[in-house]
Amino acid sequence: MRNGLFAHLKLKGSIQFLLAFLLLIYSAVASAQYLEIIRTYYLDLPPVNKEATIALWRQDFAPPEIYEGFNGELILNRFSYLQIYNPEGRATQKVGGYGQGPGEFQAINSVKKSEGNYFILDPLQATLSIFDEKFSFLKRLLLLYEGTSNIVQDIAINDNLIVTAQLKREPSKNEIITKAINLFTHNGKWRKALFCLNSFRKQLRNYPEFFLIGHVLSDEEYIYFSLAPVNCVWKLDFNGRIVKEFWFGQEWWTYIKYEPTERKRVALKKPAWMYDLQVQETGDRIMKLFFVNNEICLQIQKKGDDLHNYCYVLVNRELSSASKPFYMKNYFPAGFGENCIFLARMIDFTSPFETSKAEILKCHLEKN
Repeated sequence: MRNGLFAHLKLKGSIQFLLAFLLLIYSAVASAQYLEIIRTYYLDLPPVNKEATIALWRQDFAPPEIYEGFNGELILNRFSYLQIYNPEGRATQKVGGYGQGPGEFQAINSVKKSEGNYFILDPLQATLSIFDEKFSFLKRLLLLYEGTSNIVQDIAINDNLIVTAQLKREPSKNEIITKAINLFTHNGKWRKALFCLNSFRKQLRNYPEFFLIGHVLSDEEYIYFSLAPVNCVWKLDFNGRIVKEFWFGQEWWTYIKYEPTERKRVALKKPAWMYDLQVQETGDRIMKLFFVNNEICLQIQKKGDDLHNYCYVLVNRELSSASKPFYMKNYFPAGFGENCIFLARMIDFTSPFETSKAEILKCHLEKN
């Protein structure tokens, strides 16, 4: 992943910037999508926290990740704290820090908005910290219940519920039933678990549970759910009934080649999770699931270790059609906001643990 980024940093000067910009536009046109660059920012990025970054990503590098605030702020995830910029791109404040105290984080992997508050997920502690519109800490919720995993992979929030991609194991007569979605109230009270993995083993290509990464979206009527590295989106109601499933990208999706026997062999010499990281590069996987212009946007990392090798796909909420893959060149994904995506390229970069500088594009994306 880092190799492509470091090679890219060698390109400097106005000619390279112009070529990269033209290539970005060409990529959008060639993919039959519509891309409009709303605004360009040049941001000074503070260092990431090393402990949080390695804990979350299993490596010492992660790309910039930006969310959009209630008042147009840019919220940069530094994985144990957030750097806040005003709508003009000027740094204004930091939120959080590495630790286990109130308003602190072991790692951050998601920032959501609801009812005038920010909900910040610490996935490794299964905690959700709530901050008000001015980023003052209010309280912390523990998203755990009997049988639920202490790792929350993703969250979605509507007006009534917190929806988590988080395994829950329930004993039955002859087996352990594993469900992949949990519902909590806004006060952190567990309600129910949905989406039984036992019923989807063949569709999930028999990938083991620990290898599956869940992503969730929710509105007031439905939950939209995916499990990387499978190219499917499921639509569920809040009783767990599958309304529809949609398999996209059948003509271009590359499946990860996972071999349990090889993983066991590797585990004799080094941690098994290292095999998991390496084998992920053999295929495609969904990295993000979010709403853009009333459609579902999937951010997909393509086969290989190059950060620039990715695409976006737009799927309508009825799960009846999908766009062609929308490939970008010379910019890598850097988050999303209200009906927009953020793309980034590093201008000045030595190490993630030092201050760096990035060009950030705020873009509008839709089907032609």
